[in-house]
Amino acid sequence: MKVIADVKCYHCGHVSGELIGVRGQPLKDWLFEPAKGAARPAGPRLRCLRCNGPVYLEDVRPFIADEPTRSVRKRLAGMSSAA
Repeated sequence: MKVIADVKCYHCGHVSGELIGVRGQPLKDWLFEPAKGAARPAGPRLRCLRCNGPVYLEDVRPFIADEPTRSVRKRLAGMSSAA
């Protein structure tokens, strides 16, 4: 079963993005989708994009097929607001 979860910082509470993957697979095989306006992190370790603190997964929920279009809509909204 595919799931999606928020990546949240222990230190500052910032949500850096979402992880999408199959329950039971190693997290290294999951896809990280950064929050709107954030750059993809460099390197293999996932840290807070704001303060570089440690992160945890919160609000793990079933992945719904239309969620990819939601993230595309977020990106398009970010592009149009930046223009």
